[in-house]
Amino acid sequence: MKKLLSILVLSLLFGGSAHSFMTYGEFKELILSDETSAKWYLRGIINGNLSHSRYMNIDKPENEQLYCPPDDIKFSMEHAVEMIQTEVNRIKTEFDEDVNNTLVPLLYIWGMQDTYPCEN
Repeated sequence: MKKLLSILVLSLLFGGSAHSFMTYGEFKELILSDETSAKWYLRGIINGNLSHSRYMNIDKPENEQLYCPPDDIKFSMEHAVEMIQTEVNRIKTEFDEDVNNTLVPLLYIWGMQDTYPCEN
């Protein structure tokens, strides 16, 4: 019985697939095939960044922030898409690079940094 339980536990631990950050190309495909999942992915990016920002402001206020949005901004799906798309356009224009292999969370953070830079 212990052996069977051990096998079951190990298969649950190691049998699941690990998920990594999505590239912009993968994200574009997901929007076309499953818009609901794409929205949940964006919610995760938004909430993760908000949590990090709040933690840094409260727990480590002397540390440099990634970006400094105004207090009255509403973080929404539309805002996240705008930040990502603005950054995609900037990279294409300034560097003439294919952004399909760029990670979506990085595009979001870079877009936020360009739009809401911190005064240092």
